[in-house]
Amino acid sequence: MRRGSRWRSGLVVTAAVAFGASLLVALWPAGETQAPAPAAPKARVIVPATLETMEARATALAQERKKQMPQPEVPQQVGGFPREEVVAVLNAYQDMMAVQGLYNQGVTRKKLVESILASPHGAEIAEKTLAEPSFAQEAFGELQAESRYLAVTVVTAAARRGDDRYLTRSAEAVARDLTGSLARDGKLSEGRSTDLHDLVHAYIDVKGLEAFSSGNPQSLRAVGLAGDQPEEVRRIYDEVVFMRLKAEFGRERASEMTATLMRP
Repeated sequence: MRRGSRWRSGLVVTAAVAFGASLLVALWPAGETQAPAPAAPKARVIVPATLETMEARATALAQERKKQMPQPEVPQQVGGFPREEVVAVLNAYQDMMAVQGLYNQGVTRKKLVESILASPHGAEIAEKTLAEPSFAQEAFGELQAESRYLAVTVVTAAARRGDDRYLTRSAEAVARDLTGSLARDGKLSEGRSTDLHDLVHAYIDVKGLEAFSSGNPQSLRAVGLAGDQPEEVRRIYDEVVFMRLKAEFGRERASEMTATLMRP
């Protein structure tokens, strides 16, 4: 399943254009015409009043986006978690989606991820969202694909804090799910392949590329790589690792290092 949904396409484009245009109107001095860019442009200082205006417009736009999102009905008990905890995570995910592309996206999403990790079962809900597609569907309905994508952000943040079990267990579960779907359907799920791809990337980001440049095959075992996996599943690990190593060490050396890491 592709990331994103049809409900967002017109909303994001229209709102982003309107928001961007409004900021340009607010920041461009009256009477000026656009001239060729100078060789060394000076940074423009944005006064507090302008920042307040930007914040107000961003907040209003995010609220309007959220109103147009699907509103899944969360059961009283889902996946062993109380309804209010799952609803809180759902609301955080919706808020994260609502600020996509806005100037305050990074800061807002960081705060929302921190709030999820500070909740009693936030990291566990994120892990289960990735590990069990049935839970993601029951808990987040039409937003299950987006929720899986954002759950990667949550388990990655937990790993950066030193607790990588949510990330590694999620990756192991997705790899098993892909192996099962291949045996059952004769092909890999596109959405689940993307989940594993994102989780392996995240694990490399957390551990640092140097942890994989030594060629230790155990480096990828933590995120579910196994010698008896179908070639189609192993190829996901191969492609992600090769791409990351190639950017740092070049094609030839990256090929050798990847082959060592992928040894059964």
